[in-house]
Amino acid sequence: MKNVVTIGFATLLLAGTTQAQITINGWTSGKTLLSSFAPKLASDTQNDVVTIAGTGKGLSALETQLGSYLDLPTRLSWAGSTSFIFSPSQQIGQGASIALAFGGPDLYDVAIEMHQGGQESGSSLWFQLGSGAPPLSSGINWQPTTQFGPGPWACGPYPRGCGAGRFDYGYSPTAGADNDEPPSSTTTVVEVHQSAATGESTLYYHVGILTLSASPSITWGQSLQVSATIPGSAPTVSISNNVAVLVFQGSGGALLYSTGVVDPTTSTIAWTEPVSYGSGYSPTISVSGDGTGLPRRVLVEAHQVGSGTGSLVYSTGAMIGPSPTSITWSSLSGTPANIAYATGCSPSVALAFAGHTPSSQVSATETHGCGGPTATEVEAFFGHLVGK
Repeated sequence: MKNVVTIGFATLLLAGTTQAQITINGWTSGKTLLSSFAPKLASDTQNDVVTIAGTGKGLSALETQLGSYLDLPTRLSWAGSTSFIFSPSQQIGQGASIALAFGGPDLYDVAIEMHQGGQESGSSLWFQLGSGAPPLSSGINWQPTTQFGPGPWACGPYPRGCGAGRFDYGYSPTAGADNDEPPSSTTTVVEVHQSAATGESTLYYHVGILTLSASPSITWGQSLQVSATIPGSAPTVSISNNVAVLVFQGSGGALLYSTGVVDPTTSTIAWTEPVSYGSGYSPTISVSGDGTGLPRRVLVEAHQVGSGTGSLVYSTGAMIGPSPTSITWSSLSGTPANIAYATGCSPSVALAFAGHTPSSQVSATETHGCGGPTATEVEAFFGHLVGK
């Protein structure tokens, strides 16, 4: 993968549901991964982690790389090579992202990837489901790709006949699967995308009900606005026990987040109005807990400091209560700590309540890749996430 770095955090010590400062200690160097272009990351929060990326800028072949969580001190082992996605022909797209759902009754993990296609000037949205028995290191069996819908337009955003049906269109899609719900044969997936190719635009979301099996299926709800007043770009969404967290860029490099309680019955989310939490670019977030694992939701956020290749920073935080409406950041001032950890761009994070470690330990994985003309080795780091 191109410019990829992986950070593992472990040993999250929580004191019930009381507020605690969360810090990272014990950084050690790790390994480098393969080359790719701006990979996105997902974890099933138990056993497996996966990246997705294009082989070039713009429309290109999509590929994945798989990893498995192991006992300490190894923590994470990557499969060692990338695999192209076929559906059944080789999958071509751009702006790809991926979510990974922990296996249902038959233990098959389910992956869902989203990307922009080449139709309608690159604004058509597509998704694809895949499955595999854990560990996923043997590969993902992908189903045929499907155009995404339903959308807000009866016949698409451009003047044409209605024969194409009711599909959704947009840019920079992101998806998150809920792995902290009580065990079931289904889980909730949230998708968010921007409506314009550049600049800030209306953010739309879908709620999907994903059936977990060796032959997975998903039923999507309608396309709805996140906010009627605040546009954005570069969204990333994560969901934990029916609470979604969305981060995105606002005007002038502002960073904003919104939280929302997910209603799987109506396929809607009661989003809070977006809240500013600093400035930067390409934000990413992962939240986990308040379900069968951690007693409260904890999170890791990362972003670029500048608009181009440069310093990457992360912050940690927690969300308190069954329906939290805000993030409590771990710092002396109550604002994001913004701790520098690498140089690069397009970070992506995924928390994991790793199944191969004791219950007191939580891991997180981070990848970033700028998609430059040549591959650049990036060091991997490991540390300990400690709640005080």
